[in-house]
Parts: sequence; structure tokens; C-alpha cells
Amino acid sequence: MNALKVISGWVLAACVGLAGCTGETKRIGPDELSEIEIGTGLTSQDFRSVCQRMSRSLVQLPQIQKATTPPKVALAPMQNNSNAYIDENAFLAKMRKELIRNAEGRIVFLDRAIAATIDKETRDKDRGKLSTSGEQIRYGADFFLTGTIDSIDKVTVDGNTTYTRLSFRLTDAGTSAIVWEDDYEIKKHSKTGSVYK
Repeated sequence: MNALKVISGWVLAACVGLAGCTGETKRIGPDELSEIEIGTGLTSQDFRSVCQRMSRSLVQLPQIQKATTPPKVALAPMQNNSNAYIDENAFLAKMRKELIRNAEGRIVFLDRAIAATIDKETRDKDRGKLSTSGEQIRYGADFFLTGTIDSIDKVTVDGNTTYTRLSFRLTDAGTSAIVWEDDYEIKKHSKTGSVYK
């Protein structure tokens, strides 16, 4: 019986000890910097600012504002030339969402990510396996939206500086002419702590 009490005491002490070591989680706003976001990399605030500014710039384009029929836009993979791991295509997906939500139907985005699924659906409709509401022709892209991420890193004993340039462009699918291009520049400096000097 005493052995059971001792084991129970150890289990209780272990649970209390583990509970004290679990840390704390709190919700912060997407534009709010956390205490651990140090360094010169991109933050959620940068991500949101870039996408919102580029979307506002793109929607002002005459080919979009003055179009009688909303142009069809497909996303083309971005290129990350920086030294940082960045999911570069997340920028295009966020811009697409911003434009669909705020452009009031002035742009139609094509979902090329599910092209194989659409092809299968079309084959099943043609074979009579699935019903259809009438013949539909898949849209071709009028424009492709893509971009690049470039950076210049400078590291010294006092810290490091990173200049990041995110550039986006809209290219005419017929002529390959670039009809819109804009960029967003960010430069950050991070000081090295005295312990590491």
C-alpha cells in the first residue's frame, strides 16, 4: 500500500513538473511581430503587405479596368533566387485571393492546378458517365501572372543585412509582351548579440 502511495506521488509530481514545462501559446495578429521573429527574413507582415500592394497595383492596369470581358489569368510558377527558403508561390495564391475578393469580377483566374482532374471529368462527361449542363469549352489564358524573388545578403561581425526584392509581372499569353510589372523592396538589418562577437 505504501509503495502504491509512493508511485502515485511520483506520477503526480511528474505530471505537475511536465505541466510547468509546457510553455504558453497566445494568439497574435497576422501583422503583429512576435518576440521570436528576429533576423532579416520575411515576416507575415511583409507577406501580407506585398500581396495587398501588388494586387492594388495590378487591378489599376488599363487592360483590366477597360476590358469589356474580364481577362482570363493563369498563375505561372515564381522563381526564388534568394538564399532564403520561401514558398514563393504562396505570394501568387494570396494575390489571387485578394483580387478575386476585391476586383469586383474584373479578372477571371484559371485553376491550372487541377487540370488533370478537369480532364478526367471532361472524359467522363463525354463517355456519358456523368451528366453535363451543356457543352463547355475550357478557357485559355489571356495573361500569365508570375514573378521572382531576389536578395542581397551582407554579413559582418556586427550583424547582417538583407535586401529583398519581390518582383511580379503580367505577361500577355498571345504576344509574350509584359503588360504590367511592379516590385516591393525590403531591407532589414539584424545586429549580432554581444555573446557571439
